[in-house]
Amino acid sequence: MNKYSTTYDIYKSMINICLTKFTNDPWSKIMMEGFSLALKNNKDFNVEQIFEYPKKKYDLIILIGIRSIIKRNLDINKILPFCSKLIDMGDSALDERRNYEDAYIYFIPSDKKLYNHYHYLPKFILEDYLYPSEEKSKNLSVYVDHFKYQTKKERQISINAINKIFTDIKKSDIPLNTFYHTSNGIETNRMTPEIPEENIPQCAKFISFEEISKFYRKSDIFLPTHRETQGMVAQEIGACGGITVLQDWMYPQNTHHQFPLIYYKENQKIDFSFIKKIIDKRTKNEFRNIVLKYCGFENFKIELQKLVRLLFNL
Repeated sequence: MNKYSTTYDIYKSMINICLTKFTNDPWSKIMMEGFSLALKNNKDFNVEQIFEYPKKKYDLIILIGIRSIIKRNLDINKILPFCSKLIDMGDSALDERRNYEDAYIYFIPSDKKLYNHYHYLPKFILEDYLYPSEEKSKNLSVYVDHFKYQTKKERQISINAINKIFTDIKKSDIPLNTFYHTSNGIETNRMTPEIPEENIPQCAKFISFEEISKFYRKSDIFLPTHRETQGMVAQEIGACGGITVLQDWMYPQNTHHQFPLIYYKENQKIDFSFIKKIIDKRTKNEFRNIVLKYCGFENFKIELQKLVRLLFNL
């Protein structure tokens, strides 16, 4: 038996849900918007968005962020007394950092999960922002991700990857338009990578999703530059009709089916002429439909609502 009753009979009304986050990074903002959209306009749920610790009691608090309690060293005594149920979230179904949550959401598909209260939710894309642009360009448009590394051991791997990408862009047999995410924002047709000093793990200016999605919609090709644990740019640009060109270690293997892609090896030149031939054979909507099949917003909405109802035995 949980510390609180698991029946809904005691509520006699809508479930009051609090979405809270403790950072203002672009990913957290998108997640907050997505969770709110998925839960609102439902007769069973009343949803409120806040920042940081709650000030009143809710039936359910959902912590927006990757293992927020642990990573942000949050005071659990400022959270648990303000909810009957708590949802935390993270990348992996095998995350060992079991915490105070009643349910844990993970976003990377997995055949195994560590605990019964771990629940998979499909990643989502915000379809109102992410769609193919009507603008036509004579040149292929290439979006290059910012420099980043997860661990010190990976730094040189990321340096090698981004240097190779810019070398191959400069050697392209066909003209390209490049959008490159740097500490200055999105730079157009820059031909050199930005690699920060050793103790700076990434260099990327925070850009609102409304602004950055304008470049996603224009992009024909996405070039990741580093290892992602839960990256979504490949799916987001895929929803805009673009294709991801990557080394297979850059995105989690069990997410590769979620977006259109082409692999290349470390010692293999990125052949933009070949990529263009592939793109010319397909429509942007064909690429988009691959993403919508796995990351369409309705999939996420259905599974999230199902989980909340499960927690309250609805």
